[in-house]
Amino acid sequence: MLRVLIIDDEAPARRYLRRLLEAAPAVQVAGEAATVEQARRLIRDHNPDAIFLDIELASGTGFDLLDGQESAASVVFVTAHTDYAARAFDVEAVDYLLKPVCPDRLSQTLARLRPRTAGHLSMRTRAGTRLIKVQELTVMQAQGDYVRLCGVACANELMHITLKRLAAQLPFPPFCALSRSVIINLEHISQLEQRPGAQTEVTFNNGVDPIVLGRVASLRLRRALA
Repeated sequence: MLRVLIIDDEAPARRYLRRLLEAAPAVQVAGEAATVEQARRLIRDHNPDAIFLDIELASGTGFDLLDGQESAASVVFVTAHTDYAARAFDVEAVDYLLKPVCPDRLSQTLARLRPRTAGHLSMRTRAGTRLIKVQELTVMQAQGDYVRLCGVACANELMHITLKRLAAQLPFPPFCALSRSVIINLEHISQLEQRPGAQTEVTFNNGVDPIVLGRVASLRLRRALA
């Protein structure tokens, strides 16, 4: 079941989108909000899988809502304006729908959202949009505005997302954030080797290249494994 919220300051627009979403299979509309403040409370209380978000709200904008938002919910912008599309994808929106929403177009959006609830991440990379199996990820390292992914099916692939937002979408265990720059899948570790300076070399059981952790990250890893 895909649990969603509708954020729009126009009641007719909310009703129309709710009818479309409730007609779709395995979708639950958990709530509606008209303002940024109401939306923040709904997100905190319901922890939705996705947010259908208008951009121009009476008490601010959809971007105001996302600023500082720690929720792992996917974002779909629903707006009458075309000139925010580039900015929408800069904040890693899954889709950008124009009003009035076409039912067939909404079906495509829902198809993109559902893999996230089935052990996959649907993410934009430099090579395009692709689905990545969460359990195949081994190491994730921050590199500026990107995260470098290493795993069985992805070797040194760059994903356009912050490590903090990615961490919010990964289950613990097995994924453990060891610092602001590294996340490791604990299930893929095969060996730890002490190195000078309280560092640790981590070897993996799937052929991914070993990495060396600093003192603080090494301590966090050993605590997590304990």
